[in-house]
Amino acid sequence: MPDIDGSYLAEPAGAAGSGAARGGVLVVHDWYGLLPHVRGACDELAEAGLVALAPDLYDGRTASNPEQAEALANAMDRAAAPGRVDEAVKTLRARVDGGPVGVLAWSLGGSYALDRATAGDVDAAAIYYAFLESDDAARLRCPVLLHLAETDEFDPPEYYEAFVAALRVAGTQVEVHTWPGTEHSFANRDVPLHTPEQAAEAWSITVAFLRRHLLGGRP
Repeated sequence: MPDIDGSYLAEPAGAAGSGAARGGVLVVHDWYGLLPHVRGACDELAEAGLVALAPDLYDGRTASNPEQAEALANAMDRAAAPGRVDEAVKTLRARVDGGPVGVLAWSLGGSYALDRATAGDVDAAAIYYAFLESDDAARLRCPVLLHLAETDEFDPPEYYEAFVAALRVAGTQVEVHTWPGTEHSFANRDVPLHTPEQAAEAWSITVAFLRRHLLGGRP
């Protein structure tokens, strides 16, 4: 699949330029960068009938361990990141001819994806181990799928509890899964913390969620 301005694009077979694909997903990487598992997720979403676009917030740099990832996260241009996410959404919406657009993201990327979703023009959000503060969460109106690790060294469970509570108070549909025997980054296939069985089950739920909200159950 081609790159577009450093972003990775995956489209259903025969969909490019045909107008046939009507749903899209913005895919935002975690603090390890745009590793193969992110491209793989895009390819699998395309196989499921969705256009997927993953912007690169690190300009081609990636990490293989938490120390490197932390350094990249600290060095990234955080002021520019929301603009990149916005541009990716515009590009994606054009590829689906104005059809519904959702977001899929992990950790660091989840924060940017959730913030983007508060704009009100995102139709579904599938998020792994990321949250918004309660005031920001109250502005989310699209359905939210949240995958959490059983043990998370970065975010205490009360952060997620407050996030989910704020969503429910606001009347936002939210589905939460906490995966036993997992740690933060369990869904990243390219790092040692990957937990294959739980990650695979979570992924199956994620694809079904995105298809349901973005394709309306169409085959």
